[in-house]
Amino acid sequence: MLANTVIANALLASAISVTPLESPADIHWIGVSAPSAEVVWISGSNATIGRSLDGGSSWEYFNPVNQALEFRDIKALDSDHAYALSIGTNGDSRIYYTANGGQSWQLRYRAGGTQFLNCMDMAPNGEAWVYGDSSESNWEMIRGADGRNWLSARNAVDNKPLAGEGGFAASGGCVRFANDSWAIGTGNASTARLLLKRATGIRFKTIDTPMPAGPNAGITSVWPLAADHVLLAGGDLQHAEARPRLMEYRNEQFTALSEPPLDGALYSLTLLPDQQGLLVSNPSGAALLAKREGEWQSLSAANVWNSACAAEVCYLVGKDGYLARFNWRATSTRQSIDVLE
Repeated sequence: MLANTVIANALLASAISVTPLESPADIHWIGVSAPSAEVVWISGSNATIGRSLDGGSSWEYFNPVNQALEFRDIKALDSDHAYALSIGTNGDSRIYYTANGGQSWQLRYRAGGTQFLNCMDMAPNGEAWVYGDSSESNWEMIRGADGRNWLSARNAVDNKPLAGEGGFAASGGCVRFANDSWAIGTGNASTARLLLKRATGIRFKTIDTPMPAGPNAGITSVWPLAADHVLLAGGDLQHAEARPRLMEYRNEQFTALSEPPLDGALYSLTLLPDQQGLLVSNPSGAALLAKREGEWQSLSAANVWNSACAAEVCYLVGKDGYLARFNWRATSTRQSIDVLE
């Protein structure tokens, strides 16, 4: 829970300055990964991937394939190594890899038939999990043990999927590795569920949540703080008023967190470095809850689908080429000595 922030020096806050970055207006950016404050990778429509080595001041753009694939998720390890996930059926769900800064790309996995992959993440040891929509009462999950070999993992969950259970490819956040734990958020079924396992665990544990459920509703983004402590974002894409949209799961209990000043279901959830706050976004904009401030601050009214932070810098990406960055520490000169408990 975001609580008990101890303020050492309560000086007035200074507003965050969000800096727009140049970007092709015909690309819908959805994936973003920032292995450092200066190195950032983005991915999106028209099979386009971008890389910047100077904090977004200049960009290189790549097209791993000639087809009009949508790269909805990207995981960058550093300035040279990155994995990109495209989405779709009939073989359009694929994983590409580059080891030379995007100059060339290798196809590492291609889904078959109706298989639709939504999101992916990778642990520091090279283990990766990819979460897809369930099919014929089976989980469609892919595990990569070393970045080279990717295999189906239909038995990786302790219970069968619900009818229609799947995920959302809106931000690449429906699977996340952090704090030695894996978390997955599900949607489109009668109950939105949280799937959890420790880094050393064999199977994911299924946990029913109070998040909005049903067609086009559920959990869009997750962030594990521990094996029994996870932040969840989501909502109902068809019913903007559905609540809750932001929750905390801890010690087998769910708690609704403060609602951000955005309309509709939340798409992305990013935890600031050192657990200093939350950043959320959706087509109505982006908002920041810095712990030292204790209240939500609107950052943008643009159509923002995703975000990523490294050190003091955060990046926002979205529709019609939207691309921006800001320094989240600029919210205030106040000092906080608390962390998420």
